[in-house]
Amino acid sequence: MAQIYPAVKECDVVVLATPLYYWNMSGQIRTAVDRLFALEEGDGNLLRGHDRASALLMAAEGHGFEDVLTYYDHLMEHLRWKNLGHVLAGGNMSVGDIKDKPEIRQAYELGKSIQ
Repeated sequence: MAQIYPAVKECDVVVLATPLYYWNMSGQIRTAVDRLFALEEGDGNLLRGHDRASALLMAAEGHGFEDVLTYYDHLMEHLRWKNLGHVLAGGNMSVGDIKDKPEIRQAYELGKSIQ
């Protein structure tokens, strides 16, 4: 978190990229997001607002993204960050399954749209 806190304080956009594990973000991303709460306490709120934005990129074997999207949408609302959208690539059972899927282009276009 010693590297993450300063980066989040100074950034304009946070891109969360994670596999889907049991209908949610990976434990590593969830832990980092949960620990960002420390930036909401103390002298001034260093996390909420500040013209920040976020995007979500996820890949999975299945297609059960509904719960994590609900969480992500609520998180963006709570933080008062602009929700830039998400790209959710399901159905990736084996290495290489994602090749040539439309989500690759969607992720590229989302990245290009961030200025």
